[in-house]
Amino acid sequence: METRKVLVVEDDPFLQTLIADSLTGAGFIVEKASSAVKAKQALITFDPDAAVLDIELGHGPTGIDFADYLVRQFPHTAIVFLTHLPDPRFVGVDSSAIPAKAAYIRKETITEQGALVQILETALRDGANKNRKLRTDLDPNRPLAKLSKSQISVLRNIAQGLSNAEIAQQRGSTLRAVEHLIRRTFAAAGIDSDQTLNARTSAARAYVEAAGIPTSSQ
Repeated sequence: METRKVLVVEDDPFLQTLIADSLTGAGFIVEKASSAVKAKQALITFDPDAAVLDIELGHGPTGIDFADYLVRQFPHTAIVFLTHLPDPRFVGVDSSAIPAKAAYIRKETITEQGALVQILETALRDGANKNRKLRTDLDPNRPLAKLSKSQISVLRNIAQGLSNAEIAQQRGSTLRAVEHLIRRTFAAAGIDSDQTLNARTSAARAYVEAAGIPTSSQ
C-alpha cells in the first residue's frame, strides 16, 4: 500500500515536532510548516493526502485561510484542524467557514496515545461529516458556547487590556455602544458586572481559560 503524506502546519515548534513524530511513527510521510505562507510553499513539491492544521499561526493568514486554499487547489486533501480554540468565532469567523468534511479537534481532547492517528484515519476514509465527535466546534458544552462572535471579540479585547475607549476606536463604534455590548457580554458569560474592575478581571480570565492569552489586537 502506498504510504500516505501529511502536511503539518503548526507554529509552536515543540507541538509541531510532537505531532510530526507521532504521525511518522504511524507510517505517514510528514512535511512540516510553521505558517500558512510556508505551507503554500511546501505544496509546490509536496502533494499531501491530508493536512493537520493549527488555526492561529501568528501574524498573517490563519489555518482556516489555508484550508480554504487547500479546498480550492487540492480538493482531495483531508483536513484536520488541531487547535486550542473552542470554535472559529475566536478568530472572527463562524463554523460555516470550516470545510464540510474537515475535522475540528481541540488539542485538549487528545489525551490518549494514537488518538490523533485515529482521527486522521477517519478523516482520510470518509471525512468528519459522518462523525460528529470530530467536530468539537459544534459541541454545545464547549467554552463560551452561548456568546456571539461580537461578544467573543470584546472579551478578547478586554483580555488584551484595552479600555472601553480603545475598544470603541478599534471597532469603529461609539463608547456607548461598546459599553452596551460589554454589559450584554458579561450577562451572557454569567459575569457580575456590578463591580467594574472585578468584572473585567473575570472576563479576561474567562477568555484566557477558553482560548489562551491573546497575542495581538485584531
